[in-house]
Amino acid sequence: MCIGTSAGKYQQTTPELRDEHLNGISFNNTSYLMPWALYTIAPGSIMNGKTKGELTEDGRRLVKKSLISLIP
Repeated sequence: MCIGTSAGKYQQTTPELRDEHLNGISFNNTSYLMPWALYTIAPGSIMNGKTKGELTEDGRRLVKKSLISLIP
């Protein structure tokens, strides 16, 4: 699943990722989940010792609901 800042230009489901969905991390811009967009990111690009944070229970539910929304 991808996180992006320009969800308004897509027709697919893009729920907003809010502060209550995150713990220990924040984004400068309004961010959206894009469950239909899959990207591979090299672990070294984010595992630099400075990156930390996780989804809260609400965040995990939002991800699950987003993925379920893709099932026809």
